[in-house]
Amino acid sequence: MLDHIDHQILDLLRKNSRLTYTDIGKQINMSSPAVKSRIERLEDNVIKRYTIEVNNKELNKGIHGFVLFQTTKCERLTNYCEKNSNIINLWRISGESNYLAEVVCEEISELEQISKDTTHFAFSNILSVLGKYNVCAH
Repeated sequence: MLDHIDHQILDLLRKNSRLTYTDIGKQINMSSPAVKSRIERLEDNVIKRYTIEVNNKELNKGIHGFVLFQTTKCERLTNYCEKNSNIINLWRISGESNYLAEVVCEEISELEQISKDTTHFAFSNILSVLGKYNVCAH
């Protein structure tokens, strides 16, 4: 069971996973060894991995979108998504559509091409991201 200190540590690491034990300790009034111990415990079952957030515009991939898919040919769709370097995440979802792909690309035509490529085995609906709002702490 996580307590409020564990949640504080997780919130800090969500914002910056490179914080040192000392930096975290200063922000939550705890010693570095105590922070280290808590993080190691969290790494056993709560923290899956540490990662980075990439500025896609700097990689000339300023187009961000999502594609909803409705298909019965799940393996064909997942194989396509694994091979397409513009698709960065794929989720199986409930509802009218059964997959949601997150896409970053250079041109809107690349987003449209995903729909064209999958026409024979999936119905798709393209959603283009117009802006991002940070509405929560994580």
